[in-house]
Amino acid sequence: MLTPTGAAPLASLKQWLAISVGQEDALLERLLVTAWQACFASVGIALPTDWGDVPPALGEGILRYAAHLYRERDRPGSDTPMPTAVAALWRPFRELRL
Repeated sequence: MLTPTGAAPLASLKQWLAISVGQEDALLERLLVTAWQACFASVGIALPTDWGDVPPALGEGILRYAAHLYRERDRPGSDTPMPTAVAALWRPFRELRL
């Protein structure tokens, strides 16, 4: 599975979180991978192989979920549920099974 490594998703996440230094880049990249995998598991379809080809709603959800994971990283029992905004962004892309 392709994961969103590279400059584009990391720069977008850093902009979202208002982080201008590179000290947290490794952590942010791990959180992007986690959010990417959560998106893949949630929608049940293969994600595009390039970040630029990811539909805007999926990309926004990935960034928002990674930002959520970053903000909640030090909270005890950090099994907080996925934000409803993220679920709403991903919902139209879910593969339906009968």
